[in-house]
Amino acid sequence: MSETTTATGTIESKSWEQSEYADAGPGAPKLATATGFDVYRGDLEGDADWQGLMFTDPDGSGTFDSLQRTRGTLGGRTGSFVLRMTGTFTATGDSHADWSVVPGSGTGELAGLSGTGGYASSAGNTTYTLTYRCP
Repeated sequence: MSETTTATGTIESKSWEQSEYADAGPGAPKLATATGFDVYRGDLEGDADWQGLMFTDPDGSGTFDSLQRTRGTLGGRTGSFVLRMTGTFTATGDSHADWSVVPGSGTGELAGLSGTGGYASSAGNTTYTLTYRCP
């Protein structure tokens, strides 16, 4: 059996593109797709491409769901894996997400990876945790 380990560090957003769809008119909540590229530092060193669905209330707060392919080194092992994430954001831009490793998505030395965690972002600073097992 593998040991459970918790990774921590920071995330830097390098790009973000968003496009609205299914317009319901003025004052209605907005639906959008978004894509981005992030860089991870800390116990996970690497980068990630993600795509998500966004729901934004007229007050600017909302929710999102996304998938992210993460590539890099985690616990001395190199490979990639996919995170499924669900989160919320405020009108001021602060956000929080919970995530889990998609079963079977690990590649290279990260094959068989499992885990959960998330991130919190406030005032432009984003920190993450990932509690994981890797055989």
